Amino acid sequence: MARVAAEERERLQKAIHEHDFLHRILRQIEHLHRVVFHAERLDPMFVRASAEEILIADVITRHRGQFDGVYYALRKSEESGKSWQQAIAEYAAYIHNYYTTPLGVILRKDLFGDDTHFVTPAAGKESALYQPPTDR
Repeated sequence: MARVAAEERERLQKAIHEHDFLHRILRQIEHLHRVVFHAERLDPMFVRASAEEILIADVITRHRGQFDGVYYALRKSEESGKSWQQAIAEYAAYIHNYYTTPLGVILRKDLFGDDTHFVTPAAGKESALYQPPTDR
């Protein structure tokens, strides 16, 4: 059973599409899926769903469901001398790395239940990239 209520997921998905900084992080995560996992042949909507889940999981676990926490983290990075684009790229890389590891897979599965979209090989048979072994 998923821990994130459908209403909460919808609220955060809407925020991702309405706020430029969140949408830019989402696009960067999608790019990382394609580059890191060679997922360019996957359905773009599947890749998008996986990226949304990563961003939503981060907002829920690190910022208690308040997406403004992401904005403040980006501003803090900017205050330390990084450009806005660099702050977005680093934030996206950090959460992509975290939520595509075995622990991140477990957390996402716990948050979203059976409706989770995995690109990472760390998800094993649940990964969209999984190819069953062939008999010789």
